Amino acid sequence: MPVLDFSEQSLVGDIFNGQNLNGSTFFKANLTDVQFVGTALRGTNFSESTWLNVDASNAIFAPNNNNPTPADLSLATLTNVNLSGANLREANLFKINTSGINLSNANLTDTILTEANLSGEQSERPNLAGANFTRADLSLANLKAADLTGAKLKDANLNGASLEAVILEDVNARGADFRNSNFTDIFVFDVNFNLANFEGVSFSDVNTALPEGSSLTQLPTDFNLRFRGADLSNFIADDANLAGSNFRSFVDSNGVETATQLDGASFASSDLTASNFTGALAENIFFNGATLTDAKFTSADLSNGDFGGATLINVDFTGGVELDNAFLEGANLSGADLSGANLSNANLKGAILAGADLTGVDLTNADLTGVDLTGADLSGAILAGAILKEATGDSLTNFTGADLSSSNLGATLAEKSSFIGSNFQDANLTDAILIAADLTDANFADGADLDTIGANLTSVNFIDGIAINANFENALLVNADLSKANFTGANLMGADLTGAITIDTIGLS
Repeated sequence: MPVLDFSEQSLVGDIFNGQNLNGSTFFKANLTDVQFVGTALRGTNFSESTWLNVDASNAIFAPNNNNPTPADLSLATLTNVNLSGANLREANLFKINTSGINLSNANLTDTILTEANLSGEQSERPNLAGANFTRADLSLANLKAADLTGAKLKDANLNGASLEAVILEDVNARGADFRNSNFTDIFVFDVNFNLANFEGVSFSDVNTALPEGSSLTQLPTDFNLRFRGADLSNFIADDANLAGSNFRSFVDSNGVETATQLDGASFASSDLTASNFTGALAENIFFNGATLTDAKFTSADLSNGDFGGATLINVDFTGGVELDNAFLEGANLSGADLSGANLSNANLKGAILAGADLTGVDLTNADLTGVDLTGADLSGAILAGAILKEATGDSLTNFTGADLSSSNLGATLAEKSSFIGSNFQDANLTDAILIAADLTDANFADGADLDTIGANLTSVNFIDGIAINANFENALLVNADLSKANFTGANLMGADLTGAITIDTIGLS
């Protein structure tokens, strides 16, 4: 069929279904109730045209060897247009303006959609379900309220795009660029964001309710979002529901690993239950008030992170997690596994560590004032210089072999706790409650400080305690209650027992 020129013409009710209009021109044409169903429209020029109630489903706009020039729909206005199943590969849709658009299952691979208006309202969503936007340029595009269920956004450019109130369900957005985008009031479920760029992006009102138009019948408890290897530096998702997300490192088919970047990201008061942060680089991350129950942080770098008031029940912090200088004041770490973690200089004031695994953890100079260590295992832990004032432990709290040198355990409650073989050199245990505690082989002698005085156990309550073979050389036990305690084989050379209560004490003679 010869090339046709409809430039600036008005076409009403014309039917071009199945015809070959390749290379034709519709520049500034007005198209009303026109049909292009299955029409070949390769290399056509629809620039600045106006479409109303047009059906171009399954039309072919994509170039081929005979028609290598991409179709041009730049600056066109499309109202109630059906492009479902159309092939718009490489088409130029720059600044296209749509209302009531249907692009379901359309192929928009490598399409130019810069500043395109594909927006609508939640009551009448633009239908982009199943559309393929692979490598498409959607920078500064307006996608407000669009339904992108099943869409492909792989390696797409959405820099500066508006994604307000969109539905992103069962979407592949691997490698997409979302910088400067607006993610307000969105619903995201089962989305692949691996290797995507979210640097500085803000999520607000995310997954707060099931949106109108979703295929789901109830709000999920696991949103199955994958952010593996993504750049989320300075990302903000405050008060968002991202439960079940995966932030672990991405490993490609050649075994090359890309760590997820979360430095400076903020998830304040967000729900990240059972999320996976294995190997993530997340210095200065902000989790204040977040819910992270059953989350996994194996081998992650969380240095200087803020977990204040966060719920971290049964969280996995193994694999040498870096939590140095972290803020964990008031956090609930019940049952958490922190074995081997670095918590040096961390603030854990008032934190709950009941039943936590702290074996081999480095708590050098950490502040554990008022922490709950009920049932916690701190065997082999390093607590040199740590503050444990008014901390609470019980018969299941285990400090076996721990280094507590120069630590402050003033008024600590550790009744029946085990400190077998622990090092208390130069430690302060003034007013500590150590009733029936086991201090067998513990060392309370003078350490590396400038004086020659050992640990300070002034006014300690050690009734019924066990201190077999312990070393109290030059230690202060002034006004300590040592009633019925067992000091068999203990070294008390130079110890100050002024005012100590030694009723029925064993091994002091």
